[in-house]
Amino acid sequence: LVVGNSAYRHVPLLNNPVNDAKAIASVLKGLGFEVTISLDSSRADLAAAIQAHVTKLAKSKGVGLFYFAGHGLQLAWRNYLVPVEAAIKQEGDIPQQCVEVGSLIEGLNRVANPMNILILDACRQNPFGRDFRDAQKGLSQMDAPPSTLLAYATAPGNVASDGEGTNGLYTEHLLKEMQVRESKIEDIFKRVRLEVRRKTQGAQMPWEST
Repeated sequence: LVVGNSAYRHVPLLNNPVNDAKAIASVLKGLGFEVTISLDSSRADLAAAIQAHVTKLAKSKGVGLFYFAGHGLQLAWRNYLVPVEAAIKQEGDIPQQCVEVGSLIEGLNRVANPMNILILDACRQNPFGRDFRDAQKGLSQMDAPPSTLLAYATAPGNVASDGEGTNGLYTEHLLKEMQVRESKIEDIFKRVRLEVRRKTQGAQMPWEST
């Protein structure tokens, strides 16, 4: 399941998440994945897509991959993906208007398929700064459950670049490394981390939990 949210209605648009999602989906299809793509998703769209993803994995018992590009927020150590219609003015709006990453992880745990990969390019600066200022930047640290690789575009508590080209900085390098044949998955993410760190002179450091 590949999700890209760019056309936010109540905050400035993001340039690259839709481009990122389309590019990731194309590469994954070339690698043999069956891909569902959701662009500029509402909360209802995103929740339904996640439920369908979990249900499909329950039947196939295949390797699951979830990719999200767009805005993300943390509140009380929980991480939330922001749908395009969200208008956050106070803390209580976040659980009501966004989709918690933990709900996806709980669903995958119940499915007990062999392996899951979660990639969150969702650590951009809080878009609701004028109306609501959260205490922490970026996403909160989560420990991946067994048989799961959880990848952030930058370390917990930090923010990621939307990129200067047609893709976000993190996804730009991820796309490149995913296509290096016979690579171990951990080596792919190590190389992405190195290149993003170099490009940003250490300001952005991708992070994984396994």
